[in-house]
Amino acid sequence: MQKKQYFKEPSLAQIVRGSEPVYVNKLHQLVEKVVSAKEGQHVVLRLKEGLVPESYGSQRKFLKHGDFVRIPSPNSVDEAADNCMAPWILRQREFDSIDSVYHAGYSFKPFADFQDDKKERRVRLAEHCDALRILSYGLRTGNNINIVEDYSEAGRVSKDGATIAVSVPSRTKKSPRYNFNMYSVVMDSNDRNKYAIANGFWTDIKIPVKRWAFRYNYYSDKEDSNVINIFAPEIAAYFKFMMQELHKEKPNVSVAEMSPFGVPTNLTIGFYKRLLSQVVVHNSQLKNKHKLRKLNKAEQEIMLWALVKEAKYELTFFRRLKSRDGPIENLDWTLLRAT
Repeated sequence: MQKKQYFKEPSLAQIVRGSEPVYVNKLHQLVEKVVSAKEGQHVVLRLKEGLVPESYGSQRKFLKHGDFVRIPSPNSVDEAADNCMAPWILRQREFDSIDSVYHAGYSFKPFADFQDDKKERRVRLAEHCDALRILSYGLRTGNNINIVEDYSEAGRVSKDGATIAVSVPSRTKKSPRYNFNMYSVVMDSNDRNKYAIANGFWTDIKIPVKRWAFRYNYYSDKEDSNVINIFAPEIAAYFKFMMQELHKEKPNVSVAEMSPFGVPTNLTIGFYKRLLSQVVVHNSQLKNKHKLRKLNKAEQEIMLWALVKEAKYELTFFRRLKSRDGPIENLDWTLLRAT
């Protein structure tokens, strides 16, 4: 299906035409070369072993079975509250300690006794960037993400989290909006159960990628095959609700403080935009003239983890709205050479 103009990306031909190639042969040069790429240049990855480990066989297998950075779960609500184990603190600790770039995303799990659902939640870094793009699209075009209903007044909201009905625009032409509910959203920062609520986030969205995101673990794996994958429209809806709460006359910071998602900084968005519009892969087995192709989803994810490894969490997924990075609505998502 054809993407809306706001979400269009340049083709391989558009990226390389009339542009100077900058070659990268070593893994440790990846971030530096991409960040420093000028408008009239494109970066060519010529890594001997490729970017996705050969043991996975394909990008799809890597995204399903690759290593996820596991955000540790507290043993109890009391442990989490007594040690101020907020999601962003745990994320920062784990992101800042990675020693490899070969990650397919990060994961977290519900942990409280009162939570029946203990399924692992999995999120890719690229989905965070795409979420901000969806949010930016709505803010700039008027085809906004709508908070349809806020069910946050019930007595058990402090313990179970709020249910928020939302409507999110599609990124493809002539496609209907996604109407769904977000569950387990923290509304009360004063309740100790907030730590557990944040880890229980899920939605009932119906999108094709959800149907194909299932996977079976290998027989010898200890983990259950059944996980919840979270995608850009769901994260975008959370970000929109978070902004709405922050901009109230009496701001509610709970949604932001207990977010299960990091918010990409300007550094990360700029890097991601270059991945989409200025980076290609050289592969001698390709049939086209220059043996080049665009990055696939797995390679984009690995590149984002390379940025995290080098720049750390605070500079990559801890957006400072009032200082360094500025408001989300000011983001410019224009991609070079995209028409």
